[in-house]
Amino acid sequence: MDHKSETLMKVLITGATGFIGTSLTNFLLDNGLEINYLTTSKAKIESTVNYKGFYWNPEKNEIDSKCIEGVDYIVNLSGKSIGCRWNSKNKKEILESRINSSKALYKLLETNNHSVKKVISASAVGIYKNDVRKLQSEAETNFNSNFLGTVCKQWEAENEKFKSLGIETLIVRFGLVLSDKEGALPKFTKAIKNYVGSTFGTGDQWYSWIHIHDLVRIIDFGVKTETTGVINAVSPYPKTQKDFLATLSRTLERKILLPAIPSSLLKMVYGEMHHLLTDSQKISANKLLNLGFEFKYPLLKDALRNFYSQNQKV
Repeated sequence: MDHKSETLMKVLITGATGFIGTSLTNFLLDNGLEINYLTTSKAKIESTVNYKGFYWNPEKNEIDSKCIEGVDYIVNLSGKSIGCRWNSKNKKEILESRINSSKALYKLLETNNHSVKKVISASAVGIYKNDVRKLQSEAETNFNSNFLGTVCKQWEAENEKFKSLGIETLIVRFGLVLSDKEGALPKFTKAIKNYVGSTFGTGDQWYSWIHIHDLVRIIDFGVKTETTGVINAVSPYPKTQKDFLATLSRTLERKILLPAIPSSLLKMVYGEMHHLLTDSQKISANKLLNLGFEFKYPLLKDALRNFYSQNQKV
């Protein structure tokens, strides 16, 4: 790990100003790495000693080739959030934003001299089948055929192509990312604090979750080690939705008073997006553990305490 002190390691991040990208950028900068980042907003371009922005428009395959000068690793987090209504327009944008960004990076690396050793790309545990019983690992090949599963399969296939340029690839399948700032957790928290929290469907569906800090540490681990292939970024201790809410309500010192919301009602309200709430993916973290990664927040109660205990009124 000390080899970074000889020359600063440089990482190019796409999606650097998003929810996960912001945390990752701050973490890597704090650990002495140099960051280049790509943004579709010219207003978000900054340039400091170790943090430089470059413009791109993946839809039009426009990219500033200076962004890869001196870069050792690329972390590709680019893509429209799935936390929107899954109508045909949004579904098209969710898929194309991921595919186009990967294609633009491929073209950039194919047509320019560079020193990139590895591309680390995001994916999601939504690629796995909806299954309440089975613990699913990276060895699984029988994937989900729903919208999210299809997006992940196409996205991953696009990112596997970097290997044909002689560049290592690592695909990181994100679980439910927990942060008190963005994502699903603040929504659950608000509902429970206002006594309108409730179980979704049976509540027996598994949530394979990950603390945002552990997620950025997993990506950092991908940069600092020889890890390649596919890896699940999930805590070793998934929770059923019922247990997840019970742990959160205990942390927030609130009771859950409302009965469970039937799946049929969730489907009516959220449409196809209800799969994010009701599907079950019990995902294994064994590969990551066997590689020597140590979680800071393996247990949900500790992850939630990290976000909320200091804010609690005694």
